[in-house]
Amino acid sequence: MTSFFRELFESIGLLGRGPRLRLRPHREVRLALEIDAAFERTLEAIPRVLGANVLTADRTTYTIEAGFGLVNQEHVRARLEPQENGAQTLVRIEAHYPASLAPHERSAAVDALADALESSVGL
Repeated sequence: MTSFFRELFESIGLLGRGPRLRLRPHREVRLALEIDAAFERTLEAIPRVLGANVLTADRTTYTIEAGFGLVNQEHVRARLEPQENGAQTLVRIEAHYPASLAPHERSAAVDALADALESSVGL
C-alpha cells in the first residue's frame, strides 16, 4: 500500500488495529488405529465423555459433529485423517460456538475428548 493511501486510511480511522483474530479451540490426537476403528472409538467417546448428542457422523468424510449445552449451544467437531500408510489416524477436535459469542481461548470439551482418546481410560 502506498504511503498516500496509508495516511488517508489512518486519518479517517480505517487503518487501525483491528479485532484480535483467534482460532477455534482445538487439539490434535494421533491414534495407533486404522481410520475405521478410530472413527468408532471417537463416535463412542463423544456421548460417554461429553454427554453430547451426536448430530452427524459421516463415514465418507470421517467427520463427527456433536452438540451439547442447553440448546446445543456448543458444538464439537472431530475430523479424522489416515496417517502412516493407514496404520495411524490423526483426530483433529475443534469447538464451535454461535457467532454471537466471543471466541474462547480453550474448550473444556475439546480437552476432555482429546484426553479420553489419548488415554483410552473409560472407553
